[in-house]
Parts: sequence; structure tokens; C-alpha cells
Amino acid sequence: MVIEDTLGSWSDETPFVTTSRRRDGWRRGPDWHTGVVISAVPRAAILALRHAVLRPNLPIETAMYPEDDHPEVLHLARVDEAGAVLSCVTFFPEPTRYAPGAVAWRFRGMATAADQRNRGIGGQLLEAGVTAVAARGGTAVWCNGRVAAAEFYRRHGFVSHGEVFELVPAGPHYVFVRVVD
Repeated sequence: MVIEDTLGSWSDETPFVTTSRRRDGWRRGPDWHTGVVISAVPRAAILALRHAVLRPNLPIETAMYPEDDHPEVLHLARVDEAGAVLSCVTFFPEPTRYAPGAVAWRFRGMATAADQRNRGIGGQLLEAGVTAVAARGGTAVWCNGRVAAAEFYRRHGFVSHGEVFELVPAGPHYVFVRVVD
């Protein structure tokens, strides 16, 4: 798989290095000016973090999603120098009623290790995914996002739609949508 972006091309075997700025223009985190390695990885590389953050008190199978086997799935991870996954997210094509006519991609399983939060890592990962979706012809990105993360999504250009709904066992969610520019 090769993904084109404004910095060139990358594949499952080649890390994507970015120093992109958040959509709101703010820079956060002590390593914001350094190169960030974000790689396309297999599900196996992100499953432990996804489980630990999103489904910690449930069997690991609850962190395995049917979409993980989609032929166009894109699992992204931010890894440290030792190869440990610090943050992850999964993108795949799926329409949403909140972006009719769009070539929509959904993401889910977004997780960042507790000791790495509030450093801009998740935002960099999300922006890399949006760039990859746009390179694949996507015109909208969406998720079922936790209410507690609403401000994060809004900072990255997402708009909430509909009423709050409950996703068991994760809790209250909104649908967040962003048109890809």
C-alpha cells in the first residue's frame, strides 16, 4: 500500500515523518518541532494499546473490530525510538448520513498511552490520517467520538452532529464529521 501526501509517498514499510501544525495553529508538547514518525502498521501492532486504553476491563477481543479486515483499512501508529506504540488509530471507508454524497472514511480505535497525552501526539496522528484519506480520494472523515473528547475533535475541525448517544461499554458519544480540504 502506498499513500501519497504533500511530503511524498510512504508505505507500510516506510515511516511517514511529519512536523505539521495543528489546524488551530497552536503548537503543543515538548517535541513539537522534531520529526514525528507515524507508520502504517498491521492491527497486531496496535491491538495492545487499543485494548489497554479503550477496553481495559474487557476481553481483548472487544478491541478487535470487524473493520480491521476491510481491504482498504489503514492502521496508523506513532512509535517511539524503541518501537513502542504511543498512539494509534484505524481508518476505513464508510459512508455517514451526515455527509451525503461525500467519499467518507470513518476512524475508530483512536488511543494514546496515558503518559503521552496532552503532548499533541494524538492530534498529529489524526492529521496524518486525514492527509492519507484525502490522498485516497476521501472528502469527509468521521467518527463516533466520546463526549469527553469533544473539544479535541473540534480543535481539529470536526463538527458534532445529532444528539448524544450511548455506546456500551464506552459511554456517551457524538458523531463528529470533518470535510477534507
